[in-house]
Amino acid sequence: DTLEKDDFSWWYRRMHKSAQLYDVIRIDHFIGIVKYYTIPADMPDARQGEYCMGPGKKLTDVINRAIGDKKIIAEDLGVSVPEVNELLEENNYPGMKVLEFAFVAGEDSDYLPHNYDKNCVVYTGTHDNDTLQGWYQTLSEEDKEMTKEYLNNPYTPDEEVHWDFISLAMRSVADTCIIPVQDYLGLGNKARINMPSTLGGNWMWRMKKGAFTDELIKKIRKTTEVCAR
Repeated sequence: DTLEKDDFSWWYRRMHKSAQLYDVIRIDHFIGIVKYYTIPADMPDARQGEYCMGPGKKLTDVINRAIGDKKIIAEDLGVSVPEVNELLEENNYPGMKVLEFAFVAGEDSDYLPHNYDKNCVVYTGTHDNDTLQGWYQTLSEEDKEMTKEYLNNPYTPDEEVHWDFISLAMRSVADTCIIPVQDYLGLGNKARINMPSTLGGNWMWRMKKGAFTDELIKKIRKTTEVCAR
């Protein structure tokens, strides 16, 4: 309510500055623009909170005015909320799809590529997820079997399986495809960037000089070209 009194000038200034720095701006927790959880300051924990309606279109109108011809990615991961979907469609903002969220045996997830529409951004994983290799090694046998059936490549050795997921992301209809460098390198859990809700040991990984060999560069280029990315 306070921010709305001056037509969301704080949001305008922040988004306008971001648009000077970046071609694409990702809004984290986009659901909060539609619906957010508020907790009274004098409460000892979050159980006394409640959901309130956010500003919705009134705020996205300001954001659009601030960014000009720059683009938005809306982080809409988690539970599907109809009001969020409507606001995304109205503004033509692409949402996010993460392949690591897709493979639960017996479920037809929104994160499986056959359920995508073109206006989305597909990731193999994000900074808050394990690497592809780290994630794959923790799957149950049932979930691993589902990935093999979906990828239609049951003979891929585990140490190369990240390439199947990279190719799957690139072949999807998603308008934009983002692959973390750790997944191109086929690195395991030790290369994970962040473990949400933990302190210490995060954001420590660095890529070593020379990690991208000529052979790997050629493979990435070939895959990118074949999938018209």
